[in-house]
Amino acid sequence: MPAIIFLVFSFLCGFGITGKIPVGRKAENTIWCRLAMAVGIGYLISGWTAYLVSYTAKVMFGMRYPKIYGNAVAIAVTCFIAFVTIKGKRHTEDKSGIQNKRLFAREGLLLGALFGFILWTMFYVFHIDTENGKEILKSGVTVFSDYSPHTAMIRSFSFHDNFPTQYPHYGGQDVKYHFMFQFLAGNLEFLGMRIDWAFNLISAASLWGFLVLLFYFTQELTGNTAAGALTVLMFFCRSSIAVFDRLIQSIASGNWRDFLHNTSFIGYTAHEDWGLWNYNVFLNQRHLGFGLLIAIIPIMYFSGRLDWLDEKKEISEKKNAVSQSRVAVVMKTTLLSKQAWALSPDWPIDAAFGVMLGALAFWNGAVVVATLLILAGFAIMSSNKFDYVIMAVNAIALSFAQKRFFMPAGIASSMKDEMKTRFYFGFLADKQTAGGVVLYLIMLSGVFFLGVAVFLVIFKGKKRAMIAAFLFPVIFAFTVSMTPDIAVNHKYIIISTIFLNMIWAYALTRLWGSRNIFLRTLAVLLAITLTATGAYDLLTIYNADKRALKIDIGSSLTEWLKENVKENDLVLTGEESMSEITLSGIMLYNGWPYYAWSAGYDTDTRAANAIEIYSSKDKEKVKELVKKEGIDYVIYEDGMTYEEHECSDEVIKKIYKCVFEKGDVKVYKVA
Repeated sequence: MPAIIFLVFSFLCGFGITGKIPVGRKAENTIWCRLAMAVGIGYLISGWTAYLVSYTAKVMFGMRYPKIYGNAVAIAVTCFIAFVTIKGKRHTEDKSGIQNKRLFAREGLLLGALFGFILWTMFYVFHIDTENGKEILKSGVTVFSDYSPHTAMIRSFSFHDNFPTQYPHYGGQDVKYHFMFQFLAGNLEFLGMRIDWAFNLISAASLWGFLVLLFYFTQELTGNTAAGALTVLMFFCRSSIAVFDRLIQSIASGNWRDFLHNTSFIGYTAHEDWGLWNYNVFLNQRHLGFGLLIAIIPIMYFSGRLDWLDEKKEISEKKNAVSQSRVAVVMKTTLLSKQAWALSPDWPIDAAFGVMLGALAFWNGAVVVATLLILAGFAIMSSNKFDYVIMAVNAIALSFAQKRFFMPAGIASSMKDEMKTRFYFGFLADKQTAGGVVLYLIMLSGVFFLGVAVFLVIFKGKKRAMIAAFLFPVIFAFTVSMTPDIAVNHKYIIISTIFLNMIWAYALTRLWGSRNIFLRTLAVLLAITLTATGAYDLLTIYNADKRALKIDIGSSLTEWLKENVKENDLVLTGEESMSEITLSGIMLYNGWPYYAWSAGYDTDTRAANAIEIYSSKDKEKVKELVKKEGIDYVIYEDGMTYEEHECSDEVIKKIYKCVFEKGDVKVYKVA
């Protein structure tokens, strides 16, 4: 199968390159870190190669079937890179990356089970079943809303040639949303892989790769394997005290059925009922896991620049006869010396990491911002600061180059004020004051951030510096808004908590490692407090997603739209979320408005136009508006409304020819 060949060569390309990346080298079996990094780096290279060649073939040379050329070149490039990089490693001392075979077997069982669990959860919420001889795509009720723009984008590449790329829920303009992960999934479907496998396999592999690196990062930082395992557990199980409130209510009422069969996410703060903070985020925002897989590689690499903070012997040697204070040594090392600012011999590696981060911008832009914030925190306590500058300049320059390439029209004038990066204090806190923010964090996470504040005081050296750096995205989330919807800043807080989990895991294992029964009991109680609500969230996901949105992926409507509507045709529909229409991959004039609005599109104007077209009694006005907006098809469904306005096709059918009709749905072609 071409899709498998594409993935295999992508992986081999990434695997060859990882041999040159100084990350994960302290692990006894380095093979696992290399396998994890290979997934992300391979996808990044093959995805961009396939996209850019396909784009060039379609836009510059007007070729038919541009993705065939894109994939041929991508496979050739990744094959060449794999051959060159792996061939040179044949005679190295550790050609397998396996030093301890017994440990390797145990790690294989653990990490294999982890991958199996992740893949199962991905399929649980998004899969194809056969019912009454029809292939039905089922999307769980906790995720289908986010899947609407994602699956539409996937199908715009697998069914069509979406170059230059448009946003399917707001067609006819450029793309303002990071879409490359969806392109990769769409490309795999184009190459013959079924959509659920295409989407789920790369999602599971990406998230697995990130968690493998997180495991070894924690192990490297703490020197404790149990801490690594606990960090992975805490990734799935968020901290909150909400479950204990629910548990007390169930004990008091004796109603255990509702407790065990709950289908609504619990919590005390705004939008926790959306599943905004738990594992559901990674089930519906699949590109987030991939972004973190790429991000953790430079974070692990640059964390090594903080090792000097724990090297007391080196610090003591730097002290002069007057016995400098530790603060003075830190100031000299990080600020008041030539070495603090000079380039290190490794600056080319740092520059390459900047390119890698910049290439991530249209896979997941928020992760790029969060990573640069964390690395800025590292830079403060590191020498060779110009290494960080070179890395950041490369990342930012490449990000802006992509923005200019994909968004030549910029932001709609009516949205510019909302899309400006601006100071916004308080995030989702009820009271947007310092006290309100502290209360919000306690209500949201229970003891988590209280513990982090304590750790910032009691831990010294590298761990303290890392805690401070990992808090930078949290500070950003509570002070800066880059989009109309401040709720999207939740990703910055999630990213911070994932890395701060390493510090919590270290603290818990230290408490458990003591012989004091009180400290051991405290470790158990804290571990339960930190994970119980998240575990209950997993049960909620399991219960809720037994119900699913069902769509016949082989419906006659989907097939007709796929075969007859071209990628540049603009189609007026109702407020479509995930449906047979969106799964055809066509460009909607104004689909479900939230998706496009939050990305910076002027949905209000198009919504007003749509209401006018569907409700006007004036034929000439409808014809003029349809022509002005460049609409090529109008889809009408009996009984539909648009923003609660009643719609009709009485005028539409007098002007345009109905070219498809089935049941309540009619498709009119604009002559």
